[in-house]
Amino acid sequence: MEILYRILEYINYFFIGVASIGFVFQVIYILFIWLKPKHFPEAKTLRKFGIVIAAHNEEEVIGHTVRYMLEKLNYPKDRYDLFVVCHNCTDNTAKAAREAGANIVILEDHEPGHAMEAYPVARGVQELIARGGYDIFVRFDADNLPHPDYLRKMNDAFEAGVEIARGFEASTNLKQNNWTKVSGTYYIRDSRIACNFRERAHLDSMLTGAGLTCSMKILEEIGGWDAFETSEDVDFTFRRMIEGKRIHYVADAILYEDQPSTLKDNYARLTRMGNGLNKMFWKKGWAFLGHFFTTGRFSFIDLFMQVFFIPVALVCCLWFPAYYIFYCIVNLINAFGPAFMGSFITPQESIASLIQLGLLVLYVVATYYIGYALQTFLAVVLSKKTLGIKSLKGYWAGIFLSPAFMVVWAVCISIGILTKAGWKKVGRNVQTEVPVLEDKTKDRENKE
Repeated sequence: MEILYRILEYINYFFIGVASIGFVFQVIYILFIWLKPKHFPEAKTLRKFGIVIAAHNEEEVIGHTVRYMLEKLNYPKDRYDLFVVCHNCTDNTAKAAREAGANIVILEDHEPGHAMEAYPVARGVQELIARGGYDIFVRFDADNLPHPDYLRKMNDAFEAGVEIARGFEASTNLKQNNWTKVSGTYYIRDSRIACNFRERAHLDSMLTGAGLTCSMKILEEIGGWDAFETSEDVDFTFRRMIEGKRIHYVADAILYEDQPSTLKDNYARLTRMGNGLNKMFWKKGWAFLGHFFTTGRFSFIDLFMQVFFIPVALVCCLWFPAYYIFYCIVNLINAFGPAFMGSFITPQESIASLIQLGLLVLYVVATYYIGYALQTFLAVVLSKKTLGIKSLKGYWAGIFLSPAFMVVWAVCISIGILTKAGWKKVGRNVQTEVPVLEDKTKDRENKE
């Protein structure tokens, strides 16, 4: 028994070290939370954008999304075109998008019934290249509503030398219920803390599917979209960084996204994410990290650690509960039951170990809760001006529940790793308004 006890003890120390490394970067981000967002100078030239929306059975929202982008974006209408790629749709997505004014591309030649977004994104990029005349590609999802100034702010960044970028992710329905509040504040925290630090420290940010923006010159050079892993946005990030490209974060380019409003929808979204990111980590993660040693570029370590959180989540959900249940059972029996562990540990030592473990658990839980809730609070407060937040009313639930949401996140990610989690329909919430900075938009219109 002593041999087994010690072996498991050392294995646990190892996993504690692994998990701790995974959280080191989070501490660094928080220490530099005071860094102000970077603002790019206003561009004199307006480049032409090609917007691609990948849609699989999005009939309920696509019409509103298209009308919003064609009517509300504060950018010359002749300087952007909108394409909806309808991928193996069995509803009226194409009809709704066409009636709203979008260019329609039908894609039905890749694994019928499969909804992996890389296929329609690639088809949309192919359409842009074939038509020609586009300077910048932007990818949106069917539920995305960009701030009216989104294209202008991205144009400012690209005129300043940016070639690939992501924006600030916000939510259209953050105040709908507690699920949307915690999910929405999660993305605010990621944008304002992690992405902001990376941009100010001249590091790279991880692209997300929503609002992914790239120079058409790059896409033409590589022959179109080339990232076909399940997590195609991470795959695209890895590929471009290995080629030596920078991935920027444009804080002023705000994108509002519909957040899952039920446990079922959050579960579907997160398990799919966990499955895809885990495959990406084991297939390309270690090789990606290896580029740090050949280039000295710290972003390879930083973004590797971001994906490394996926297997860390599995360790936290499986190993630690199993080990400490074993630990408690062994010490309880040794302290109050028949002696069976030999002389290497006494009943008194077992009792002391259990008390010490209880205190440690209280300390870890308290530190974890305060740490996550505090950084979420700071992220929301520091984003008030960016998002036009006048009061924290409606945000408090997201702030206080954010630590609990991360536990749900880890559990769902772990389930996604252990199962063949695929695409499942997620309920959509059709938004009639976007909580944008109205005064900012009006100032731009008055200036022109």
